[in-house]
Amino acid sequence: MTRVQIVVLIMSILVTGFIIEQVRQRRLAVEYSLIWIVAGFGMIFLSLWRNGIEYLANLMGIYYAPSAIFVIFGVLVFILCVHFSLEISRLSSTNRVLVQRIALLEDDLRNLQQSPQTKSPQTGKRKQAAETSPHKDV
Repeated sequence: MTRVQIVVLIMSILVTGFIIEQVRQRRLAVEYSLIWIVAGFGMIFLSLWRNGIEYLANLMGIYYAPSAIFVIFGVLVFILCVHFSLEISRLSSTNRVLVQRIALLEDDLRNLQQSPQTKSPQTGKRKQAAETSPHKDV
């Protein structure tokens, strides 16, 4: 095993261990850590397999083997970007629904504070609309 392989192996183990420790301490959600853990295990595997990068480079049609590392990391970054874009879109949609519900609740509360004895017909309609909302699971 060459010195470079040993350094890459140690760094890969440290990064993978760090990610696993963050998941264990609940600082990082499991669904976000899976890509990092797979990448860490992939780097550990490639650091142990002496001609792994050359083999992957030949498989991809890349003549200079170290360039394959950049292609692999580029694909990994692309996957991370798509994953986080999907997650941001989902959270944005959820956030919009929550803001609308809070606005309705604040309006209902304001109406109740203004006239505590009488029930506003509009409040009942809004409550019914909120209960039949398609985003009820949020």
